Amino acid sequence: MKKIYSIILIFITIGFGSCDIEREPFQDLADDKVFADELGVEAAALGTYALLKTNEFMRPYHFHGEFGGDNIALSGATTDALYYMYNYQHTPTNGHLNSLWSTCYRGIVNANKVISKAKEGTDRMNHVIGEMYYLRSFFYLNLVSIWGRPYNQDPDKNLGVPIVLDAEPDVNNLPPRATVREVYKQIEADLLKAAELMSKFTRVQDEYNIYASEQAANALLSRLYLYMEDNAKAEEYATKVIGSNKFELLQGTDYETFPKLKPEENSEVIFACKALKDKDDYGWYAFGGMYATIDGVGWGEMYASEPFRDMLNENPSDRRNKFIVPQYVNDASGNPLYWIIYTYAKATPAGSKMFQTYNVTQNGANWDYTYNGTKTVQTEVVDGKTLYYITSGANVTAKTYAKLERRMEMRNGYPKYFVIKCSNQEDQPQLFSPIISRLAEMYLNRAEARAKTGNTDGALADVNIIRKRTNIPEFSVVPAEKSILDIVLDERRLELAFEAHRRYDIFRNGLTLDRRYPGTHDRGAALMTVPASSNRVVDFIPDPQILAQPNLVQNP
Repeated sequence: MKKIYSIILIFITIGFGSCDIEREPFQDLADDKVFADELGVEAAALGTYALLKTNEFMRPYHFHGEFGGDNIALSGATTDALYYMYNYQHTPTNGHLNSLWSTCYRGIVNANKVISKAKEGTDRMNHVIGEMYYLRSFFYLNLVSIWGRPYNQDPDKNLGVPIVLDAEPDVNNLPPRATVREVYKQIEADLLKAAELMSKFTRVQDEYNIYASEQAANALLSRLYLYMEDNAKAEEYATKVIGSNKFELLQGTDYETFPKLKPEENSEVIFACKALKDKDDYGWYAFGGMYATIDGVGWGEMYASEPFRDMLNENPSDRRNKFIVPQYVNDASGNPLYWIIYTYAKATPAGSKMFQTYNVTQNGANWDYTYNGTKTVQTEVVDGKTLYYITSGANVTAKTYAKLERRMEMRNGYPKYFVIKCSNQEDQPQLFSPIISRLAEMYLNRAEARAKTGNTDGALADVNIIRKRTNIPEFSVVPAEKSILDIVLDERRLELAFEAHRRYDIFRNGLTLDRRYPGTHDRGAALMTVPASSNRVVDFIPDPQILAQPNLVQNP
């Protein structure tokens, strides 16, 4: 695999210290020096961790998992290749995905080197080797999730990615794509080995969740088995993490402001990629910068979607509302301004926005708007709720329900609903330590596994643990209009939003991505709906990899 090997020919990335995982410099040292003792092995291992922090890995990792979902709405076209992950107009020339492919294989070969050269023996050394098995599995899981179809879609037929286990790559060895099942089998074996090797040694408390651990391996196993639809094992490994008593759900205002915490201060984090203040703030080019402009830093172009906000707003007391910051506008005296927003549905793009706003003013008990003369917003009470509608205007039928909301700043005609869940660590605008696994996911993994095996009471109990923490009503029974799986997936959507889960959760459950809501995708050639059977569920392998590796078969 010439492209892979030409990029990663073994530069073991050296970083020294414990928490201070450096991004650079890369150093090329002889093996007998690097692997002479435990300190050298640990330094070599840090180089593999360092790759997680690079923009070449972390931005496309996040973009693919989140921007391909339905929690977000882009407010304008962009020349950045993230656009094609968002609008499903995939291209084999996507530079983000080429960087992610190359960086993943670079990390895999770095991990292979440590696994091959380090000698198992002491608990500490075993732990470091186990960390490399964990990181190798994590890189492979990302690769197969992006370029391989969901596991439940014929894993013996569908192709995943090449499996490279050599510590000394041979440029003449050009492995073809393994099947999806074979890649998952490799990931499973690596994680089981990782958990075993890391079971006897525990890092000090302030380092535990910024390095891989036995429980980090168990957490990723729980996710892996959920993806494989081995629900019994998904529940088993989630329970192992929960029952380890090493983690606690954040409560109250600690939860509302958790992005500000360093990961080692967050009792819920199982494993996070530690970002260092004043060193790892990528500013405008941090992925959090796509969601919000904070203190003048960040593009602020990708907003919380209307259906996501509607779901969140079903419970105004939900603590997760704190992660969404609408950019309201006031009049010259500082008083709130209001408008009516009418959203119309359509199945295919029509070349215009899917919504219209009408500025309104209060006139006694009424709200007035202007469209071919002053008109009054009508009201109707249904099930104890006041509904608003207008009777004339662009794209308006005889009785069209609308929302009365505070007026907001706009970008390209789209209201700015900033997301701050990936920003503000240590009060630095776009600093954030991406969370790979946290305790809330374990409860939701277990809830989904229980829902799929008929354990409705157990699934509800786990969902209610999350709902209680977020300060919203718990379920005593499953509502008539929903299934227990609907309840679990809705809660998973709200809780894990903007953490690079949503795209995979949709397609692995055989669902259709529904983008029939306002955003740049509502115009042009973007796909409004994407069924789990679509070819666009997986991306094209980047052209540079295809050109360099003749045994690679392109995705259709």
